[in-house]
Amino acid sequence: MSSRDKILSRIEANKPDALALPNIDLSLFDEGLDLVQEFTKKAEVVGANVIDMVSNDVVTQVENLFPDAKIKYSAIENTSAFNTIDLANIEKPQDLEDLDILILESELAVAENGSVWVTDKQLPMRVLPFITKHLVIVTSKDNIVSYMHQAYHKINAGNANDFGVFIAGPSKTADIEQSLVIGAHGALSLTLLLK
Repeated sequence: MSSRDKILSRIEANKPDALALPNIDLSLFDEGLDLVQEFTKKAEVVGANVIDMVSNDVVTQVENLFPDAKIKYSAIENTSAFNTIDLANIEKPQDLEDLDILILESELAVAENGSVWVTDKQLPMRVLPFITKHLVIVTSKDNIVSYMHQAYHKINAGNANDFGVFIAGPSKTADIEQSLVIGAHGALSLTLLLK
């Protein structure tokens, strides 16, 4: 038995009993906020660009925002003409290091912190939102909830996913020489298109 297997078996043997989640009355958090306005404000505070879609043509809007992009991929249905790469030909994640733009769709957004929820249902490869230079996420204004409590309730009520991540703003860190660096370990920009 390998060291890894020994560690995992010990963890499994010493796993504590699951505790029931507390029952929280979500109506207590309803403040009557304008969710679109609150979401926009919080998303912009963390560095995202929030744009109201002027039409349902996501591709044209993205091409207008990023006219110089060469390597592009969209995981949204009926946008394959936008793609300049075929993920079937990607052998390892590092082959995507030059990806300029990625377009995804999110079915959940949170006004409290300006984040969007992306699962493996929207991602053909998990590395995509973290390796692209510019990340564009499309979501409906109807998908915005007030707080993380509602978001987790909605996630738990939906289908189980193997992978999911809340994304808020472009990648950033201030650990390097005490100065803010954008795109240090992920996308340089996050654009949120609200339909």
